[in-house]
Amino acid sequence: MSESMSKKYPFPQKKKDDGTPPDVRSFELLSEWRDGLEGNKGDRAALRRASSLAEVMFVPSFHIFINKLRNENYAIPDKTLPKLAAIAGLAARLKKDVQGKLGEQLGTPNASEKPLLSELRMRRILACDDLEELYTLLRRALSIVDGAASLSDLALTVWNWMPLDEKRPFDYRRRLAFDYYAAAPISSNS
Repeated sequence: MSESMSKKYPFPQKKKDDGTPPDVRSFELLSEWRDGLEGNKGDRAALRRASSLAEVMFVPSFHIFINKLRNENYAIPDKTLPKLAAIAGLAARLKKDVQGKLGEQLGTPNASEKPLLSELRMRRILACDDLEELYTLLRRALSIVDGAASLSDLALTVWNWMPLDEKRPFDYRRRLAFDYYAAAPISSNS
């Protein structure tokens, strides 16, 4: 088997060419790593406080996560390290991993029948092209939903986020927007 054929990347978004489900091991590794942070309160606190991707990359537990992926033969090129830092930093902020779609969770109505995440904040996220800014916006969004979101969908969203000028047929911004507005009680006069 050639080296290019043996490369696998974490957080796949769709079925393989042969129709089999995507490899979910990277999601399991992320979840195991996040659970392991309970035993390392110092690194978990440092990751939660990290206000930039560079600060995330300075925390030893981030490198443990990267090594876990590499030990499972995932290809981790240097250009993907900022996305993995964003995923790790956001994962550390989750208080509760709930099943579902991130957009729906952000758009779920609160007691006053308004989405948990305001439409303006959601539009800022959707308009964001810079990964550092996306990290900051999602940190705030997770605070608003009290740290309860889908870890796997959060990882998928960040991993597959790209600038709008590099659109692909399956754009995660569109999916996030459709999921949010499907759950958010938006009036027709807003």
